[in-house]
Amino acid sequence: MRHTRCLAWLAALLAPALAAAGEPPAPPRPAADPPVQIRSERLRVLQREGRAVFSGQVEAVQGELRVRCDELEVRYARGGQAGPGKAPASGEVERMWFRGQVDITQAAVEGRAARHGRCREAEYDRPAQRLVCTGDPWVEEGPNRIEGERIVYLLGRDEVQVVRPRAVLELPPPRPGAPAGPGKAGR
Repeated sequence: MRHTRCLAWLAALLAPALAAAGEPPAPPRPAADPPVQIRSERLRVLQREGRAVFSGQVEAVQGELRVRCDELEVRYARGGQAGPGKAPASGEVERMWFRGQVDITQAAVEGRAARHGRCREAEYDRPAQRLVCTGDPWVEEGPNRIEGERIVYLLGRDEVQVVRPRAVLELPPPRPGAPAGPGKAGR
C-alpha cells in the first residue's frame, strides 16, 4: 500500500499544475493554492490547432512541486460543455504531454519524505482524469522505489495501475509486542 501512495503523489499533485494552463477543473482550486509558473526557452502557440508548445528547458512549478522536461505540449478544447464526465469547454485544457526526460520532484513535508519521479513521457488526459507515464517510469519516496513499463494513475478513482511492476520497499522492523504475521504463529 505504501508504494501506491508513492505513485499517487505523481498524479494527485500534478493534476492542479496540469489544469492550470487552462481553466481549473471543477471544483475550483482554493484561492490559497499557489499559482503555476511555467518557464521555457521558447513558446509556440498554434491557435488554429488549439495547441501551445513550450520547449527548451521547460520548468513548471507550483508550491513544493516542480516538473522539468524538454517539451510541454498543451492541447485546448475547441468546444463542448465543461463538467464532470463531459468534454472541456472551448479554451480549456484537454490534454498535456510532457516529453524528454520528465523529472518530477516534491519537497518533503511534515510526516512525508521528499518524492522524486522520472520518465521519458507523461500524458495527462483531463476529461478521462488519467495520467500515463511511459519510457522507464519510476517513483521514489524515501528509500522506497517502484518502476514499471507503464504507470497509469486514474485520478477520479484514486487507482494506480503498473504494467510489469518492480518495487523496492523498506519494511519497518516489527514493533515489540506486535502480533506475529501470517505463518509466524507458534514458531
